[in-house]
Amino acid sequence: MKFKLLLSLLIFLSALGFVLNAEKKTNVSTEMNLHDFMEEYTKPATKLYDKKENADYLNKILEKVPDMAPEDQKAEWKEIIDAKLAVGKPDETCKSCHTKFKKEYKAKFRKKLIPIPEELLGFPKEIKELLKK
Repeated sequence: MKFKLLLSLLIFLSALGFVLNAEKKTNVSTEMNLHDFMEEYTKPATKLYDKKENADYLNKILEKVPDMAPEDQKAEWKEIIDAKLAVGKPDETCKSCHTKFKKEYKAKFRKKLIPIPEELLGFPKEIKELLKK
């Protein structure tokens, strides 16, 4: 009887450990500041574009960036991004926005957390895999 109880407890604790470990691995941050977002998402996507001429990830990321802008600048961010995407130069969008908004954004919003769209959460891992090939 004691053996069965001990075995049941051991199995239960093992299963609990697996569940908690799996949950920890899938917990992806859904908020970060814009600088960290650019480092983790846009920078690798730009690298993929430069090395493999794959603009898919960069384009998808850039489509969501205007949503991360301060309310009074969303239209301008979108205008800049749309103009660069229309001429097939997604890699130039960052520099264009930095030139116009970087100082003001850093002064006012440097530590502000922005929500990361759910459809982008897996991109860093996917991009790293594509860069390895």
